[in-house]
Amino acid sequence: MITFHNATDADGHIIHIDEVTRENRAEHYYCVGCGEEMSAVLGDKREHHFRHKEAHCSWESYLHKLGKKRLKERFDSQKEFIIKYFVEHHCDKVKGCKLESIYKDQKCNRREQVAIDLKKLFDTCEEEVTYKGYRADLMLSSKEHPEREPIFLEVSVTHDCKPEKLSSGIQIIELKIADEKDVLRPLVEEDSLFGRTNPQQPYDFNALPPIRFFNFKRIFETARPLERFWVAPDDKGILRGNCVQDNLTCRNVKDNHREDSIYEVAIPSEVLVNNCKPNPYEFGMMKAIQAGMDVKHCDICDKRSRCILNFNEEVKDEKTGEKNLVPRRVPMARINDQRLDKVAQASGCKNYAHNRFFVYKVLSNLRNLPYWEWKKD
Repeated sequence: MITFHNATDADGHIIHIDEVTRENRAEHYYCVGCGEEMSAVLGDKREHHFRHKEAHCSWESYLHKLGKKRLKERFDSQKEFIIKYFVEHHCDKVKGCKLESIYKDQKCNRREQVAIDLKKLFDTCEEEVTYKGYRADLMLSSKEHPEREPIFLEVSVTHDCKPEKLSSGIQIIELKIADEKDVLRPLVEEDSLFGRTNPQQPYDFNALPPIRFFNFKRIFETARPLERFWVAPDDKGILRGNCVQDNLTCRNVKDNHREDSIYEVAIPSEVLVNNCKPNPYEFGMMKAIQAGMDVKHCDICDKRSRCILNFNEEVKDEKTGEKNLVPRRVPMARINDQRLDKVAQASGCKNYAHNRFFVYKVLSNLRNLPYWEWKKD
């Protein structure tokens, strides 16, 4: 005999039989599947359950609607709605790559399970809506970003999604339900032997897993981000070193150059050397000096520690409250980049000389750092 452990209360909320006590058993309960009234059976001999008072609905219909309601309830009530599925990262240039030794524990050719919080992408969960001609059990969409493609959440008891629906290109997560406990399954894809990275047909349909992901992007080209240092002349012809993390990666580093640059150095963004993240500006400046670029900066001048500049500082008179400019002699070591353009200052200084020990020290400390170097012809 089929035993029902879930029902809805007068407000439409799902109630498990364990939540019913002898004090509230007389309240009105209704079947999740057919909507007919049910009674709570709390006997001492049999397992507690809900029983139809008159009609008796289809077990398949009951499970299907229970699955939809539980999924919607989870999405609407929880702060996070996590899904997990497997993807593959692929790189056809991994052999002999400069980054191979650094990322040996995070291989560029690898299979991994990714976790995504759908509450960060979608804010609406609707039942039985149509999109592109296909009916969804539940559809997740975003009111804030209506252009974002929705995701279908499908519940299967005896009827799985039809092939034409799976071939629609719509992202579909299908939950297979055999009993009431299955509706609480986390939406996590199993790492099984029948998993395949074919977006249209990722599974062996003779052995379908209980949680299935269709039309999700499965294969990604590995592209490690790089930080770019470049040297370019300003409007006065002074060569300046610049640093930025843009769209430069290990895949496009050989051809991706800035139009204004005459020299570039690229280093991995995520790499630690001697437990410290390299300073791309310092490293780039040292490599540029080594390459013969006429780049200067007061902080890498050999005379920095002895350099004193005349500055006019604004000082407030304590008696009159007036502000006056007072000449001061300030050591270079106490002046920051916001206060002085140290590139322009160094470029116009007759006494400037590179601190060759500093250049050597930086390059020596980062001698194992992989980098790409480019110089304009």
